[in-house]
Order: sequence, then C-alpha cells, then structure tokens
Amino acid sequence: MKKVGIITWHYYGNFGSVLQAYALQEAIREMGYDVEFVNYRNLKFGKPNPAKTAVKLLLHYTLGSLFPRFRIYPQAFAHKYLRQGKLVTDTASLATLSAKYDTIVCGSDQIWAPNCYNPVYFAAFAGEGTRKVSYAASIGLNEIPADLVPKYREHLETFHAVSVRETEGKELLKRACGIDATLVLDPTLLHDAPFYQAIEQKVKGVSGKYLFCYFLNKEHAYRARVEQFASEHGLQIVGVSDRKDDAQWMTRLTGLNAGHFIWLIHNAEAVITDSYHATIFSLLFHKEHQTLVRFAEDSPICQNSRIRQLQDYFAGVDFETRLSELRRHSLDFLNKAMQ
Repeated sequence: MKKVGIITWHYYGNFGSVLQAYALQEAIREMGYDVEFVNYRNLKFGKPNPAKTAVKLLLHYTLGSLFPRFRIYPQAFAHKYLRQGKLVTDTASLATLSAKYDTIVCGSDQIWAPNCYNPVYFAAFAGEGTRKVSYAASIGLNEIPADLVPKYREHLETFHAVSVRETEGKELLKRACGIDATLVLDPTLLHDAPFYQAIEQKVKGVSGKYLFCYFLNKEHAYRARVEQFASEHGLQIVGVSDRKDDAQWMTRLTGLNAGHFIWLIHNAEAVITDSYHATIFSLLFHKEHQTLVRFAEDSPICQNSRIRQLQDYFAGVDFETRLSELRRHSLDFLNKAMQ
C-alpha cells in the first residue's frame, strides 16, 4: 500500500483547520492509501512538548469529565482522529522523513498565504523521488509580493499536480507564476453531513431552539444584527466568539472541540457567522445562515475570496446537485493526481 503524507495546518485549535485536515485524511484513506500527517510544528508558534501533551491527554481522558480544568479539547480531538507521524520541528529532519512517502499532499487551508510564507508547505523538503501534489491549497490574499513570485514559481514547477481552492487563487498563480492550477472543493465538502454526524459531541447545557453564532473577528460589531434576528425568530443566542465581552449578550461557550462545533451547527435553528468553515457546515446541514464580512476589502490580510467562491458555486442553484458535480470533479482530480 502506497504511503501518503499530508502537510497542512493540522495542529491548530481552530475548528475549520482541524476539520479540513480530517476530511482530507479520510478522503485519501478511502481511496486505499496509507495516509498520515507530516507532523511538522513551526517553532515560530512555540516549541512543542510531547511529554507534557501526553500527560494532559491522560488527565483529559481520565479526569476531564469531572474536572473542566483537565480538558484539552483541541489536542484530544486531533489525537483521536488525525493520524500523525513523528514530531518534526526542523527542515533537515523533514528531508530525511520525506523518503518514507510515495506522495506528499500539500493542503488544504491557507498554507500558501504570502503573509505566512513557509517553504515547508510547498513540500520543498521532499526528495526528487517523492510525488508532490497540492489539494485545495489557498493563497487567500489578492497578490503575491514580487519578491516571493520566483519562489512560488520554483516550488510549484516541481509538483506533479496543482490544485487550489479559489478561482482568484487560480487566476493569480496563472498571472504571476505561469502555473495552471485546477480548481477544487475545500476538503470538508468532499463528505456529506452523515460523515460529520459520526464525530458529533453534544454540548451539555444547550437545549431548546437557539441561534448559533461563531465569530472569529475580535473587533466585530455584530451584536445588533444578531439580537434582532434572534428576537424576530424567538431564539436564544448561543455562541463561540474570540471576543470575550460577547458573553454579556450571548451564552458564550468555551472549552469545545470540533465535534461540539459540528453538533452546535447541526442542531441550531439558524447560524450567523464570519467563518468560512462554519458557512460550509451550515450549507451541508441545510441551515438558514448569514455569513458576515470579516475583512475589509483593502485589508492586507483580506481573505474574502473564499466566501465569494462559495457564493459563486452555490448561489441561486440547487445545492445538492451542484455539490455532487463539484465533488465528483474534485475527487477525480485527487484520485488521478495520487496515482
């Protein structure tokens, strides 16, 4: 059985990041490959401590149900659902490690965003005998700085197959680097709702009819709009927000993992969010939803292209029919690229 390594942002606590990682892992596994994550951790975000994490996981599984302070939900979810290889923090070790993989898949998420450029996420460490494929990699931003264009071109010319998540990213790679990329779905859209129901976890204390809010913008001004919607529909407001003072007007939930996140969307009457992946799961579960604009268009870190991509795909059409077509195309690309 051929061995596949995925290089992506698989270890962040963000629900969308871990779920896109899980979805891609399972899509590749279902194609018959032995797949795991290249377990690279960027020291820029802190030095990992495996022993400390192991102790925390032990406490989580043994005492977490009784004592909330022992719960480490993001790490526990990744530990349970993601197959992770040996922990690596330096590129020299990555180069040695790459020999064990027949194919390395880069993606998904915004791993190619210029403002956090890292050659590791272009599989620059891989040897010549290793096939390199990207699946739904995202640039996210509107331009690639001139000084990075030669680096992007050099990296991408070594790929067997290149795919991206947004039309704007596809056009940008063609214009700036002369690279013809294929447009494919985010990995989370490769699976139907029942796939995610299998990993749901009920959130204790949440019952009745509620509006679920998931906000990543810490400086948002969404309150009036949310309260008006909730009042008009007779819903309590339950949410996850990076803005702590939102607890003044919503039931602000903390200490959740990706399974809880799925459950909250699945059981909500409606969803209001500024999150790309919360929008995707609202679509998959056929929830009434509103997606709020998180970034100003002139922001140097504007990531609105991914929301526009969903609108281009699904606005004004039958969602299931369109999704089936796009999913078939995306899985066909991935299957052929891996062979």
